[in-house]
Amino acid sequence: MSAILVVCGAAFCAMVSDGRMVEEPVTGGKPKILTEQLPKVRKVNRNVLVGFAGDAVAAARIVNSLDEYNVQYLTLEKTVKILHDAALTVPCAPVGVRLLVGGRGRKGDFQLVSLGSEQQYEPQAQPAREDAYLIEGACSHTEIGPFLEACVKPQAAAWRSLDDVAKTLDGCIAKLAEGDATVNTTFYRELVM
Repeated sequence: MSAILVVCGAAFCAMVSDGRMVEEPVTGGKPKILTEQLPKVRKVNRNVLVGFAGDAVAAARIVNSLDEYNVQYLTLEKTVKILHDAALTVPCAPVGVRLLVGGRGRKGDFQLVSLGSEQQYEPQAQPAREDAYLIEGACSHTEIGPFLEACVKPQAAAWRSLDDVAKTLDGCIAKLAEGDATVNTTFYRELVM
């Protein structure tokens, strides 16, 4: 239930999510919509962003574990550790949880880290490179890879501003929403530069 997309470059990290939350499990054709306005991205501080897809209740409990800390001082690495440790204690629905953490690491480099229930929340980190974008996403009920390949990656070479990035990510989520009733076109965006 949800879609989250991330682009991380050498000088920024941007996240966009939709806002729909549905009752799990989704059975039959039409899901029961609980809300249309659930942001699935959070700016932890000026250096770190967190987003999620999947079991929204479990994901919110995991992300809210950050509130036990003075978040203004959390590094990306410490944020990942807190989320990993909390995730191991939170049961989730069969749809699972996927967390994406992006931003500036302890040494000032931009990174993207993925943690998923399917991999027991073992962090998968990727450093950003000067000549390329890290592009990642998650969607609960639709394979995200083909949408990233068709809607996001071809446009990356033409990006000239953060507005271009946002427009591309919004467009990808809108395309997902056309075929996945668990995704809507209420967009929530966060940015770290």
